[in-house]
Amino acid sequence: MGDPLHDDIPPMKPIITLLSLAALTCSVRAEGPDFVKEIAPILEASCVKCHCEAKAKGKLRMDTKEMAMKGGKDNKLILPGKPDESALIKVLLLDPAEDEAMPPEGKAPRPEAAQIELLKKWIAAGAEWPEGVVLKASEK
Repeated sequence: MGDPLHDDIPPMKPIITLLSLAALTCSVRAEGPDFVKEIAPILEASCVKCHCEAKAKGKLRMDTKEMAMKGGKDNKLILPGKPDESALIKVLLLDPAEDEAMPPEGKAPRPEAAQIELLKKWIAAGAEWPEGVVLKASEK
């Protein structure tokens, strides 16, 4: 007597189905936060005022993808796939009283914990920044 649950399935079909699912799973990449809707507003409010073409403090610009990925005089700011090693996250997590903390007190609003988590997720997912998107300092 056969297996009533699997009698109508040809012997190779389950293996092919499993292999297909495995291939599909491997090709799916983690989606990060939407850059334009979620990440750009954080960077525009907290970073771009001091790190733009007109005023590149620390030789760092955050207004274009090319310049932000290049980094500043000391190190790379954004290491795609490595949020905990990215200087952007490190300086945002510092105590505001520390000299290296960004943004400096009174210069721009500090991102809230939820916003820093979004930045970490964005970097972990590859720090995608659409071509041609140029950030401008927020008036907030």
